[in-house]
Formats: sequence, structure tokens, C-alpha cells
Amino acid sequence: MNLILFVHQESSPIGANFKKRMEQNFKGLRIEILQTINTFKTRLKQISIYDKEIFILLADSQNRLKELSSLIDLLDGKRIILILPDDSDATTSAAHHFYPRYFTYVNDTYNDLCAVLIKMTQQEKKKHHFR
Repeated sequence: MNLILFVHQESSPIGANFKKRMEQNFKGLRIEILQTINTFKTRLKQISIYDKEIFILLADSQNRLKELSSLIDLLDGKRIILILPDDSDATTSAAHHFYPRYFTYVNDTYNDLCAVLIKMTQQEKKKHHFR
């Protein structure tokens, strides 16, 4: 299982805190961190295996959310978790266009996010165990 994190290089300290949490909680998984829109776009164009990858997108600002929205077509058919800049109605509405499996906000502790990821990765292990 691969976790593909989009954490823009200008999103620190929010991004640094998020990356640290993911690395601490998911040491057994391959974590790929993409820090610019262009590298993320290039990665999205690569062949992706649905049940092997989870894309976690940190939208630390409204501008970043707009940038990510421009890539929605490339995100089609991918498992997405979205971290939003705020909980306004407009932001929440924009989030639904990504069809995320789960979304939360940058001011969150990420405990629930980690629980969701653990469940998703454990379900994947069970699938492969029974094959």
C-alpha cells in the first residue's frame, strides 16, 4: 500500500506537522510526498493501481484548493482523502467535487484521519490475504 501525500512546499508549519504525523503513524507503508502542483500533476498522469494507492491532499489555503481543483479530471478513479483549509460552506461544497473517501480540516488533530487510513489499509491487507 502506498500513501501519496500532496503537501505543498509552502505549507509549513501545517505541512510539516501533517507529514510528521503520517510518517509516525504509517511506518510500514510506502509514503510518497509531492511538494509542487507540477510534480503532483506528473504523478497523477502515471499509471495508478486503485487498490494500492491512497492520495491524501493537503489544501492549506483557498488558493491551494483551487489549484487542486484544476486537477480533478486526473484524480478521477483514485482513492482520495482531502484536508481542507476551513469549514465554510463554500469550501465543503468544493470538497465534494473531488469525491473524497474522507475529508477533514487543517486545524484538526488528524486522529480521525489516521483511524480512517488504518481501516482502509487493513481492509486492503485482508483482501490480499484471502486471494
